[in-house]
This record gives sequence, structure tokens and C-alpha cells, in this order.
Amino acid sequence: MDTEKDMPRPDELRDGTLAEVNALRDLLSQIGDPDAAHDAGVIDDDEYVERKARKLAYTSALAAYANGEVPDLPALLEQMREQASQPTQTETNTANIDYLLMTVGGDQ
Repeated sequence: MDTEKDMPRPDELRDGTLAEVNALRDLLSQIGDPDAAHDAGVIDDDEYVERKARKLAYTSALAAYANGEVPDLPALLEQMREQASQPTQTETNTANIDYLLMTVGGDQ
């Protein structure tokens, strides 16, 4: 028969998860706002993509932990790197408008 000594306490079961969640929150706070840093010229494009990917991955991992799931952080980070390196809809629209102005002309 199991005794209380044999059974882990709920806090002991969660300690690893809580430590991971706290570490992710700390890392997330250290990243700050990659968009603002990039717009200000403080970081280059490569650093922007890396910080944006980490911010997205850490935020997704925290959401997974909140839902009771254990995320695969390295896989999540790789997925977010790919996502962060893609142009945003605003960048795509701006490029399309610039192209139209260049080919059609903007003096109409």
C-alpha cells in the first residue's frame, strides 16, 4: 500500500513546470520589444528575427503550459524562426504598392 512518503506531493510534481514557466517569463521580459528596437535601429535584421522568434516561442510555450501541455521548446523555436523571417502583411502591402507606383506611375 502506498504511504504518504511514497507519493510525491503536488508541489513536487509542479516544481519543474513552475521553474520552467518562471524561466520563460524571465527570458520573455529580457527580450523586450523587438519591433521597437528594430525600428529604432538598435538591432539589425538578423537579431530582429531571432528576438521576434524567441518572443513568439516563449509566449506559445507559456500558453501551452497554461493549458496543461508540455511544449517542445526547440521545435517551437525553429517553427517561430521560420514564421518571424516571413514578411508581415504590412511589408508585403508596402512592397506591392511601391511596385505598382513604379510600374504604373504615381503622378496620375
